[in-house]
Amino acid sequence: MDNKIRQEMNKIEIPMELNNRVILGMENAKKDYEKQLKPDSKGDRKIWSLRKKTMFFSSVAVLLLGLFISSAFVSPTMAKVISNIPYLEFIFQSQSVDSLIYDELLEKGYNITTGIRYEPEKIVEVSIEGSDDYYNEVKDDVEKIVNRVLISKGYDAYSVKVNKFVAKSDYVLNDKETIEKNQLESEVTKKLKQLDYKFDMVQVDPTEKTIFINIVGSKEYYNSIQDTIEKKAIEVANANKYKSYRINVTRVTVKVTKPDKGAQIIPVIAEGLLSKKEFKVTGVSYKSKPLSIMIKTSILSSDPTAKSLGTEIESMIVDFLTSEEISSILKNESYEIIVNSKDNKKIN
Repeated sequence: MDNKIRQEMNKIEIPMELNNRVILGMENAKKDYEKQLKPDSKGDRKIWSLRKKTMFFSSVAVLLLGLFISSAFVSPTMAKVISNIPYLEFIFQSQSVDSLIYDELLEKGYNITTGIRYEPEKIVEVSIEGSDDYYNEVKDDVEKIVNRVLISKGYDAYSVKVNKFVAKSDYVLNDKETIEKNQLESEVTKKLKQLDYKFDMVQVDPTEKTIFINIVGSKEYYNSIQDTIEKKAIEVANANKYKSYRINVTRVTVKVTKPDKGAQIIPVIAEGLLSKKEFKVTGVSYKSKPLSIMIKTSILSSDPTAKSLGTEIESMIVDFLTSEEISSILKNESYEIIVNSKDNKKIN
């Protein structure tokens, strides 16, 4: 911790009504830290591996920061010090907001699924599993917990939606559709083998009237046979009196790659910028080679504040990328930051 920050923290007198919360938070953080050092099971070891950056110091610092900001007893000097702490670095060193919400609700014993979506609006959605009576009994408490977590992170861009979980059962084909599916898959497969085409899948969806065929081989091979395969599949469908079928010929390959550097840092940037109204961010994306970070905002380029907003966002990202932790990931790799307006003009 920076010496100046430490000195200011030591000067602060914590009000009695907050004191117990601080002590409790430090005790909990200490327990978490000890568990990270001594994982008991494979599951604990996995969690430790994923969260090894969230250490005892970070937990206490985040707790204290929340109390300082919300307390009227913060000294002007301390407020200034805190305001200079890079916002994204705190997010990097803590759990993501979706993890915090899920863990909090799970700890309270709720049987839930959670998710966050950003389009067409920013919503934290929680689905509660159980009977109607159980849902009606706990939904208000669940919503309060979610809102409390969002407030603790300073995230004001989300609305909260709590609903009852409804299992979506897969559609079951009737007897006629099953016969149609099996017959067409068999006949199309037989024809393609006769013509010695290389493929690894023929699937028929009688409800969509579509035959899916996946080609194996190079892109050149795929391009050379795509039209012919489509015609042959239509001929087979017509010959079996199944007309009006659409043929979807694809070349899908699975390639396993190592997570790139962007994948390690973009989630933090995305959460930090998308979660606060003041940044007006509607989308975050990136390209890996060379590393380009693209930020989409809802502000028009004609807005007098557009340029200052773009510059502020860029400055925040630069502070984050040049921090000690992130520099060790990037290893001097060059990067570009592009902040665009709603009308797709660069504003930084």
